[in-house]
Order: sequence, then structure tokens, then C-alpha cells
Amino acid sequence: MESPAINLQDKIQKLIDQYTTAKQKLETLEGQIVQLTEENSQLISQIEASGNNSLEQDAKLKALQADYANLEAKYKELQDMFAGFEIIAEDAIKKIDDIFPLLNSEE
Repeated sequence: MESPAINLQDKIQKLIDQYTTAKQKLETLEGQIVQLTEENSQLISQIEASGNNSLEQDAKLKALQADYANLEAKYKELQDMFAGFEIIAEDAIKKIDDIFPLLNSEE
């Protein structure tokens, strides 16, 4: 039969081994926490930068849309002017044809 002192010594050794193992796991986990904290900080920085880029892109898009609207209005205005010139040209050709009817009949 084992003596109580040896039995107590075995139990103390098991507790010391468990403590050592737990302490090593704790140190490993603390290292992982530090690493994950750093990675989270980097991700947060990237997300903030992405958000800022998104705001800049939105502003650029709005400016481009405004430019497009202005160009579209100018295009419509030029089309209307061209249509007016076309009507004036057709009227001028008709008047010239009325003035010189003989030239048209010789062709």
C-alpha cells in the first residue's frame, strides 16, 4: 500500500503538470490574441480606407453624371440648331429652284 506522502506527492506532481500545460496554452493563446488584435486593426484600417475610397468614387461619379447631363443638353441644343439649319437650307434650295426653273428642267 502506498503511503499518504507518496500519494500526495503524485497528486501535487499531476497538479504541477496540469498547471504547466495550462500556462503554456495560456501563453500560446495570448500570442494568438496579440496577433489577431493586430490583424483586426489592419482590417479596420483597410475597411476605413475602402470607405473613404468609396466616398471619393461616389463624388467622382456624381461629377461625371453632371458632366454627362450637361453634354447631353448641349448635344440636344446642337441637334435643334442643325435641324433649324436644315430647314433654312431646304427653303433656300426651294427658292433657288423657283428662281431658276429652267436649270432644273434642263437636267
